[in-house]
Amino acid sequence: MFSYEGDLLMSDEIWDKVWTKKLIISDYSIKYLEFINKIKKDLPDGSKIIEAGCGTGQTLALFSNDQDTFGLDISPAALKLARENCKYTVQGSIFSMPFDNDVFDLVYNSGVIEHFRDPENIAAIKEMARVVKPSGKVIIIVPNTLCLWYKAGKTVAVILKNFEFGYEEDYSVYRLEHAMEQADLIIETRFGLQAFPPLATNNREILSMSRRKIISRFEHLLPAKQYYAYTVGIIARKKAHPINHN
Repeated sequence: MFSYEGDLLMSDEIWDKVWTKKLIISDYSIKYLEFINKIKKDLPDGSKIIEAGCGTGQTLALFSNDQDTFGLDISPAALKLARENCKYTVQGSIFSMPFDNDVFDLVYNSGVIEHFRDPENIAAIKEMARVVKPSGKVIIIVPNTLCLWYKAGKTVAVILKNFEFGYEEDYSVYRLEHAMEQADLIIETRFGLQAFPPLATNNREILSMSRRKIISRFEHLLPAKQYYAYTVGIIARKKAHPINHN
């Protein structure tokens, strides 16, 4: 299905191929799960949470049974897996989510916005901002332009014609910040995930997950990770608009 011109860059056919094969838990997945696990501690019971472009929805499984978790994706194969991890799954486009304004306490994604060219990327972020509550948070995580081993790995994959994720752009923390500000969001926190070079990807594993988790514990000692880690992320909130008394 294509519900917006931008979806042509990340069609359900591309992502069905990704989600129907057996995947290894990558180093990045470990850091992403750890990050969301910290975020959930600040969310009270009864919170409404949506991962907009959820894939398998593995992070949604971390939230409490007392919270309402939604997974939205264009891929039927992804949603088939996500049903095991969240309360509600919705097949649809990030450009026109089937929800009212100001619904969710948390709207987030990782590995989504980079698949859209400008201005579709801004349109997607604006839609995320539309459905979040004024008191809620928007979190976006994308590949980092300044991560040398990400850039090298992607270049090799493209040359060998085995890059499987379709069209993809990378972002510096400054570019992501500017994109979110264009969507009328206020930046609260900048961060980076997975500062060490990978010992496992979705397709290949050098060390076991237990050993990789031990190594990843030392990442917190590294400063300013948003400038060199595999991904850059931002936590933002909706800008308050003045009340019109007329």
